[in-house]
Amino acid sequence: MRAHELTDAQRAELKDLLDRRERELQDIVAALRQSLARPDAGSGAAVLDSVEEGDARMMASVDLEQLRRHEDELLDIGHSRERMHRGEYGRCEECDRPIPYDRLKALPQARLCIEHEQAREKAHPAGAPARP
Repeated sequence: MRAHELTDAQRAELKDLLDRRERELQDIVAALRQSLARPDAGSGAAVLDSVEEGDARMMASVDLEQLRRHEDELLDIGHSRERMHRGEYGRCEECDRPIPYDRLKALPQARLCIEHEQAREKAHPAGAPARP
């Protein structure tokens, strides 16, 4: 085992963290989709004044943004599972150096080491570009 490689116990713990977060996100996404699918979501059938209608649209927009973020995180979790299966999990996708266990424990779907994550955030301060 190379220095800083994950142990089997660490890998199992991180897989469990991914499993729990995935279930949590699936529940949140289902609830948001149900909420957005209601006929009164956005402007809906209820009689609203212009302020209420604006507030309802704003809340629907916020819900859509949250839904997008949660769905992106679910995709990242799926990507992490694929990397686990291929034996590439826990290594930076840019430099192939090991991602420290403490970082993975805090963010099990991390794809980049701190150095490359900071560079990505600096290059895209308004948010990350879409990942393949």
